[in-house]
Amino acid sequence: MAIVDDEECVRTALAGLLRSIEVPSALFESGISLLEQDLRHFILVLSDIQMPELSGIELLDRIRALAPNLPVALMTAYPDAEWRQRAQEKGAYRFLAKPLDADAVIAMIEGLLGGAGQG
Repeated sequence: MAIVDDEECVRTALAGLLRSIEVPSALFESGISLLEQDLRHFILVLSDIQMPELSGIELLDRIRALAPNLPVALMTAYPDAEWRQRAQEKGAYRFLAKPLDADAVIAMIEGLLGGAGQG
């Protein structure tokens, strides 16, 4: 799983949460750095929306072009209706509000993995 957020504390907190359910993660401080990777290595991208250089919405567009079946969940501290609508129109897998609810994140990942808990 790829975690993309320009805030290190968010990346490390999410990585810790994923470790607790035995899901490996790779951390990226920008969408640009994620796009330098082979996207086939990821089962899910969880990205912040508001980031410098490349927003989460723009990252979603680029991922759709490169790996159309890769689920992308977007998160934001400003979960207004406009962001939610844009995310849905672009095909986001989920739209999450910060601060993230750990149980909701775990349920999202386990649902994606079919309850396997690893991947």
